Amino acid sequence: MEYEAAVKGPLKLKGTANKDIQKKLKKKNKEKVKNEGESSKPKEPNETQVSYKQPVVKTKAQLKFEQMKEEQQKKRILEKASKTHKQRFKWNAARYFTQTCSINSDASLCQNAASLKVDQLADIKESELKEISDPLKFPDYFGVRKLFRIKDLFDARIHYGHKDGTLDPNMKPYIFGSRLGHLIFDLDKTAEMLQDALNFTAHIAYRGGIILFVSHCPQHTLTVENAAKQAGEYAHAREWDFHIFTNSEKVYNGVTRLPDLVILLSTLNPQMQEHTAVKDAAKMCIPTIGIVDSNSNPNLITYPIPGNDDSPAAVQLYCNLFRDAILLGKSKKPMEVY
Repeated sequence: MEYEAAVKGPLKLKGTANKDIQKKLKKKNKEKVKNEGESSKPKEPNETQVSYKQPVVKTKAQLKFEQMKEEQQKKRILEKASKTHKQRFKWNAARYFTQTCSINSDASLCQNAASLKVDQLADIKESELKEISDPLKFPDYFGVRKLFRIKDLFDARIHYGHKDGTLDPNMKPYIFGSRLGHLIFDLDKTAEMLQDALNFTAHIAYRGGIILFVSHCPQHTLTVENAAKQAGEYAHAREWDFHIFTNSEKVYNGVTRLPDLVILLSTLNPQMQEHTAVKDAAKMCIPTIGIVDSNSNPNLITYPIPGNDDSPAAVQLYCNLFRDAILLGKSKKPMEVY
């Protein structure tokens, strides 16, 4: 059998061949023609070709470059925010100075306001932008943490407690140990709790609240009364009447305003019993700050401060700190920008 196949198109036979072979070759030619016709037809729009992409593997250098880009974007955002805060502070400061000069006709006040350059007020750190924001959003808006150091507490002998056998079970978390039969307070914990109490006192004074100093120790009467007088607040350093808080309307024959904060320089009376003001303030829902010695119970005190309440140096330090905190709170109030 002799035949030849063309390069393009169906196969063509030459010569003689068996019928079976000719039929097979015809079938092959028909199938080729059909396949070529189907391939030339346009595909339907519903048929979508699925393309599988290989995952892109990034090098360390590329990852570092992307991190650098993100950090630069964050810095730009922070710079824009600080600029807007400074512009607001500049505008509020200028508005406050114009208001004070227009309301008060004092020439010295206007000169002092003019001497303060607004540009200098704008060149401040971001942490000092709290002047134009809510003081409750800042943990130390009044700067009471700068009023004392732990060395000041140590020098005032605040770490001295009573003897070992007089320890109240509720005061165990605040005890560092014992030395020569006397308990020693942990001044780190005392400093933290004292800072919280001073911050709360400054906030009460900032909002115009009434603060009452209470002490029943005759040795510290003058110290407590002088501190309250210097702070412009009230003191009760004498014998406590049982009806001052709970039945004040009948005692004073009229409607009375109870204090917004009670500062107890000692939670015990001279008979070493719990002061009546502790229970009465808890009954009337008045917040309290109390110096709690090792033989006292701190459960009813809102802001307990573990420390010595007998030493004159310790009581003098407490009075000075609370007086300064009250004055800081009051000094911020007239400078408030509306």
